Amino acid sequence: MKVAAFAVVFFCAASMFAAEPIFVGSQRQLFLDDYLIASSKGVTRRIGQARKHPANPVIWPSESWEDKMSTIYGSVIRDGDKYRMWYKSGMGVGYAEGVDGISWTKPAMDLTVIDGQRTNILWKKKAKRSPPAEFPFFYELFGVHRDDREADPARRYKMGFLDIEWEHKGDGGDPFHPGQRRGMGVAASLDGIHWKLINNWATEAVCDGATHWMFDPARGKYVLYGRTRRMPANVVTAWSKYEWFKNWYSGRAVARIESADFVNWDYTRPDTAPVVMTADLRDKPGTEIYSMKVFPYEGIYIGLVQVFHATPDDATLDVQLAVSRDGVHFERVGDRSPFIALGGVGSWDRFNHSLANNEPIAVGDELRFYYGGRCYRHDPYKGDDAGPSHAGIGLATIQRDRFVAMESSWNAGQVVTKPLMIRGSSLHLNAASRFGEITVELLDLDGNSIAKSKAFQQDSLDAVVDWKQETKPKLAMPVVLRITLKNAQLFAVWST
Repeated sequence: MKVAAFAVVFFCAASMFAAEPIFVGSQRQLFLDDYLIASSKGVTRRIGQARKHPANPVIWPSESWEDKMSTIYGSVIRDGDKYRMWYKSGMGVGYAEGVDGISWTKPAMDLTVIDGQRTNILWKKKAKRSPPAEFPFFYELFGVHRDDREADPARRYKMGFLDIEWEHKGDGGDPFHPGQRRGMGVAASLDGIHWKLINNWATEAVCDGATHWMFDPARGKYVLYGRTRRMPANVVTAWSKYEWFKNWYSGRAVARIESADFVNWDYTRPDTAPVVMTADLRDKPGTEIYSMKVFPYEGIYIGLVQVFHATPDDATLDVQLAVSRDGVHFERVGDRSPFIALGGVGSWDRFNHSLANNEPIAVGDELRFYYGGRCYRHDPYKGDDAGPSHAGIGLATIQRDRFVAMESSWNAGQVVTKPLMIRGSSLHLNAASRFGEITVELLDLDGNSIAKSKAFQQDSLDAVVDWKQETKPKLAMPVVLRITLKNAQLFAVWST
């Protein structure tokens, strides 16, 4: 009965996809979505929660001139033989550097002198609404990147930041903050230290902090994912029954815009950019999408989603995963459990995580994610567990490709792929089955078995499938993989 049922499912899948098999080559195929999967049974998609570094926080307010707020509204890049960090230091922009990305120094410079001391502060506001003269609307940093495509050395480093005109008069202005003008300012630098303003209002399609961007090689453009507001009607209808809803929920969401040069954007007016991420009814009531950092990875776009749990008894922010095949249409991953989880009692990152505005940094087989952690809950929390206004910067890591696992216990779960055209002669797995096993079976499009692998019993980022036959099976035709997991996790598959 089970064989017959599988044959029916397989025939339908094969009939639907046989005309256009998915090509599998050296680019890893991850399992954040069902792109590769025709069917599965007894298998769970598990978020590979990032591991926090034991040295955390790697940046913490330590100097006499520093505010107690140091967080990664900013960026970390590997620049030549050193790491460089730009971050939110109180009401200013702090700078740090190091040789390993774990131990950091805060170089003393003459740009901002505080109480007669040279500091690592590039510039700072005099007060919340009193920006420095050279950046007349500056509120807080978005991030910095090094642009090696830039022909003008004076614009090699580019910075984006939130600009606010607090008392805006005349036409325009931000519809979500009446009486204000909000948007992204852009500055440039030769060395990443000395900055010159390019445009105060490069775009007003973003209205608040936690705005991120990437350079997308597939498009040859910068793509920015920034803050807007959008309240889906079904969400408002379902959640408005809660007494706290009106005072707490503001519909934070993420909009997307593009630019060829980081200065001229395709959407510039407020509330005009396409919205690509909002909360939905699968979320806990009160959820808002605070931000989303997106980066290309192995042919897909991975989103690190900063999620605000905006209720009076919570008011925390954690980081979840999303995935897209085109950088426009995103879906949240798995059961939406945290990718970077909040710290427990006694930790420095209890209640509020933010994201660095850079893609993960690969160090050997490790991917590094820098994030901000805070001891306090988000406004307007008024409970007795608010926490002090302390914040630092930490580092979390995963092994290469291990964002998500397709996993099964001893009940021998199976993953059956859509028809694949495997370009290479060897099939590779990123998998963990040291105390279990994984077997791979090749099927033709009629469901006939072509080859079976030996049991795979190891934890490896790159293992070649070992077939039972004396000669390797030919992979020059469309095939289907039937992968059986016993007490095992599968992260990626590819061929060479």
